[in-house]
Amino acid sequence: MKNERDEELSGLQYLSQERPEAMQHLLAFFKESGRHLDPKTRFLISVVTKVINFSPRGLRQYLPRALKEGASRDELIDAILCAYPAAGLTKVVDAIEVLRELDREGKLGAPAAVAAEQEAQWMPVLRAEEVPAGEARVANVGHRQLAVFNVGGEILATANACVHQGGYLGDGFLDGEVVICPLHGWQFNVRSGACITRPGQQVKAYEVRVREGQVEVLV
Repeated sequence: MKNERDEELSGLQYLSQERPEAMQHLLAFFKESGRHLDPKTRFLISVVTKVINFSPRGLRQYLPRALKEGASRDELIDAILCAYPAAGLTKVVDAIEVLRELDREGKLGAPAAVAAEQEAQWMPVLRAEEVPAGEARVANVGHRQLAVFNVGGEILATANACVHQGGYLGDGFLDGEVVICPLHGWQFNVRSGACITRPGQQVKAYEVRVREGQVEVLV
């Protein structure tokens, strides 16, 4: 019969209590196997494994710990995406949703977001003439991939990945200020990033300026 104390224990704590010698050796092995890795790298690797096995509980544990050890938001996303070959798209998308839930709950830390905002800088993307009126282009800025649009001569930019299943918005059809994802037809306002197909969903919209024909984005 389980008592109340047993119910309060995590699986790891329970095994440590019931099989102390076995768990002592196992935990020593885990500790030794990561001896030459810095804490941030260890936690990012743990994120990858939690995506592959899809453990929401594990992700909720290791995503904040990786961030605390110095990982950036983009590194967290990269770690999740690195699991794709073994995990598949569904688990990757579900893991991103766990990340977004933690963000909404404030468990990934507002100070990091404030610091990122303070460090934002203008980065060159492409030449304005490379994006004819009424068309869109995919552009890379560092580790970010953007969709750049020409709406009646005005250059706008959003994140390139559709929030549905990652379709490239920069390869989509532009109708006024609305882009239609080429993968499944989801529609987004390219000025605000708001999803028209699924209100409440959003892609990041970037501030854009054009200087001497050079399109620059604040990232």
